[in-house]
Amino acid sequence: MLKDKVKGFYIRHVLRKQVPISFDKNNTVSFLDAEPLTTGQVYCVINFDDLSPLPDKSRFIGRGGSKEDFVSLKQMELLKQFPFLGITHFMIPQFLPSDHYYLINRKQFSIINHVNREWLDYYKSLMADYNVEIASHGVYHRQAGNPLFARHTEFAYLDYKESVERLKLSLRIFHEAGFNPIGFRAPGWDMNSDLSLIDAIADTGFKYAGLSSYDGGLNAVKQRVHHFHPVFIKGIINFPDNINIDWPFEKIKETIDKIIRLNGIIVIKGHFSKHILTNSLSETNYLKLVETVRYIRREYSETVKFATFADVYSKLAADNVTGTKQKQH
Repeated sequence: MLKDKVKGFYIRHVLRKQVPISFDKNNTVSFLDAEPLTTGQVYCVINFDDLSPLPDKSRFIGRGGSKEDFVSLKQMELLKQFPFLGITHFMIPQFLPSDHYYLINRKQFSIINHVNREWLDYYKSLMADYNVEIASHGVYHRQAGNPLFARHTEFAYLDYKESVERLKLSLRIFHEAGFNPIGFRAPGWDMNSDLSLIDAIADTGFKYAGLSSYDGGLNAVKQRVHHFHPVFIKGIINFPDNINIDWPFEKIKETIDKIIRLNGIIVIKGHFSKHILTNSLSETNYLKLVETVRYIRREYSETVKFATFADVYSKLAADNVTGTKQKQH
């Protein structure tokens, strides 16, 4: 298409950057021969993108920035009803919801801003009371390298060195806030076509990443990695997303049944926002999520264990990673 050719020319010759993996139809790299990692247990992980101190009362789309926000209240209902759940949040540590914040008040929605201390303490108490994990979702969830396309894809135009620096900044902010994340997911899912982001993730000390959905991240343009199993690639474990909370309930059940037959991992994905974003935790999707948990408990109570990604990583690392490191791709 002419539009794609113009974009490619602009990125390569004007910006002088690599095109993102979601745009590179010539990249043939595949990890489909990576050995699926399994344990004797099928795990179910509920995970949300975009948690940050951005509340519903702001002029932007809220991301659970107040414990009184709709999504915060629904999360609390879910945990009280099913206290055995594991929830992994991919948190944005210094969200920039618009370009305005590059220049003015860049730390307004930072997790280490003193005005967000009550919110931060709330999440620490939630982690103490329930099985809630905080993982990294970049730093800003915004990129300035390409002002014309996909502003939400923070790592899409960063090379290896730039990715390392950005990941180190993410960790510094998290550590100052009192968190020690071991997992990472790229905002907007995209990355440079040389896949050097994966090396940067491993080299900065992260243990796992969520880099693939059915048609996003590593699986943009073509399938490169398993949909239903974690795999060990380039020094980290990749966890796939394979169920969206805005799917029809029958499709969710069918996918769960298939994953269990394959002895895979059930990964239920949502955005921690009430509306507008895909897979948002709306009232309808919340009720569907409740029914999904009930279905798993009713049909597979002896088979499925609810956990966070960190829990599953610990089990996989103990059972698989030492031996698998000899087979790195």
